Amino acid sequence: MSKIKAKVTYILMAINVVVFELVFSMPEGMMKHAFALLSLSSENFIQLWRIFTSMFLHASATHLFFNMLALYFFGRVVEEEKGGAFLLKVYFLAGISGGVLHSLLVTNPAVGASAAIFGVMAAAMFIRPTEIISIYIFPLPLGIVALMYVMLSAIAILYAPLLHGVSHVAHVGGMLAGTAYTLLTNPWKSIKSLAILIFLFIFTILFFPVIALFIGSGSILLSIVDYIIGSFLYGFAKLISFIW
Repeated sequence: MSKIKAKVTYILMAINVVVFELVFSMPEGMMKHAFALLSLSSENFIQLWRIFTSMFLHASATHLFFNMLALYFFGRVVEEEKGGAFLLKVYFLAGISGGVLHSLLVTNPAVGASAAIFGVMAAAMFIRPTEIISIYIFPLPLGIVALMYVMLSAIAILYAPLLHGVSHVAHVGGMLAGTAYTLLTNPWKSIKSLAILIFLFIFTILFFPVIALFIGSGSILLSIVDYIIGSFLYGFAKLISFIW
């Protein structure tokens, strides 16, 4: 895919990385204050800026890495097919929707671009469900990868809306927003894609152990990449800490 066509995807990724580096370069007390000021929860929901600032704030390098990995693969598909303006609309609509739903149902503070990216993922799976991507190292149809995310979030939300610090409620809110916006803006193509996704869902259920093995093996390899990139991100944040 052309980098020019995906420039909004790369800009969003860059903003998330820059915010992470700035926040984690702060002294500990200052960083805690930044998280308190910029995160979103039911207690501070009326402070509307938090809906936006929390979207670009990540709790750890791992949190950032996997979100940006997903944005890289799903965002480029959406932007190449529908353009940067469409991607931005989905990103922020999903992020806002996920943040609102989280604030209504969960008391814990939320940070991260996950809700926005789940919305982008939902749009991508309706736009190009059969596109082959290698988000987990091994190539799989985009629709299958997205459906695995959907199923895992659905299972998790049945047990806990906030499990291990992950707001699955926000994920679902973002995903629903991305799906709704894509369906409304291109209903006929979305209906065709829905038929493909139903087929891919049945295929995923039938071959779940094999698909899970591919994704699990890829996740192990990605954890190594995550460690290397995380070390660099934390190291660079420490390097620029003199600015404070």
